[in-house]
Amino acid sequence: MPHALIIGGSLGGLISAALLRQSGWRVTIFERSAGDLAGRGAGLGISEDLLDVLRRVDAHIDPSTGVVIDRYAWVDAAGTTKWDIERPSFASVWPRIYQPLRALVPDESYRAGMNLERVRQDADSVTAIFSDGTQVKGDLLVAADGNASTVRRQFLPEVEPRYAGYVAWRGIVEERDMSRAAQAMIFGRIVYSFPDGELMLTMPSPGVGEDTRPGFRRCYFIWYRPAPAETKLRELFTDATGRHHGQAIPPPLIRLQFIEEIRQSAHAIFAPALAEIVNLAAQPLLQAITDMESPRLTFGRIALVGDSAFIARPHVAAGVTKAALDAQCLADSLAAANNNVVAALEAYHTKQHDFGSKLVAHSRYLGAGLENNPGAPPVARDPIRIILDYGAPHLLRPVDVTRVRPPA
Repeated sequence: MPHALIIGGSLGGLISAALLRQSGWRVTIFERSAGDLAGRGAGLGISEDLLDVLRRVDAHIDPSTGVVIDRYAWVDAAGTTKWDIERPSFASVWPRIYQPLRALVPDESYRAGMNLERVRQDADSVTAIFSDGTQVKGDLLVAADGNASTVRRQFLPEVEPRYAGYVAWRGIVEERDMSRAAQAMIFGRIVYSFPDGELMLTMPSPGVGEDTRPGFRRCYFIWYRPAPAETKLRELFTDATGRHHGQAIPPPLIRLQFIEEIRQSAHAIFAPALAEIVNLAAQPLLQAITDMESPRLTFGRIALVGDSAFIARPHVAAGVTKAALDAQCLADSLAAANNNVVAALEAYHTKQHDFGSKLVAHSRYLGAGLENNPGAPPVARDPIRIILDYGAPHLLRPVDVTRVRPPA
């Protein structure tokens, strides 16, 4: 039985493991973190492509644990709906994807607290070498270790995430804490607001325990703001002790002055209901927006999947779907090549590299109006065009909500 070593135990790694196990492979997942990953993440956009892969591995999403969204809307600073469109979609939360996938992998095949140092390979095998001295040999290594991939950095040291010139503030608010006006504006649709050079959107998501009953849901927001790398970006990611955290700062270490700044700015540029959401978020999160393209996805017996290979900006809402489609293509390529790993990986690269490049390009188009670049094309500043193109509707299939809408 061929053996696959999977580096990274998050969603991309778990989907890869589930698909390869179905195809008769023995798999071992090596995850850097020692704790349970089920608590990660917030609201999660779902595509029909992702649901297809989950159905294939029997990791179904219970419709009662998701929120159906019927419309997309553009709201101005006065709270007036300038434009809206019927566009059914489905949102869930990270644990509802993670937990059924994790249940498919036996505990003895999932090794937490394993920090990969490097990879070695020859014509017949590949070996993962870990910081504790452990060495494990296999027939295939799948790098699902995210945007800071150790595997990618070994083989493509020149390829690193590129800062896009703006950041995202994120937050979650309980529905019960919101005013009736805010609840009426937000639930049932995705709301967009387009202050000059900025973008905010809100979406409903399940509440505690994946509760989707009215009054028990949550609102998730993401607010994109320009932040020049040479000035504002460094300040934002420096804590009160003066320590700079690069482009990822733990939320509790964000300086209170910056949280107060966004709360004041929200009142100045957003509709009152949207400003209320920003002010209700007890602990906002901060993210530097980056993107990345790898020129190759495979190296002998090694394959990059998900964010280790391509990073698309969040505007396409496709990170998990991209990882799932990569994993599916890899498993299908191996099956078609009768587990001839080198031949299968060449086919995988050919099929998925073009898709990843298109996804990144579309995410750059959707973010062009946020880069503080006067040369951005006019379409990048057209709210209606951006709303119509948000996500990647030409690359990914929207969910058929008739199959996931909870019973009335």
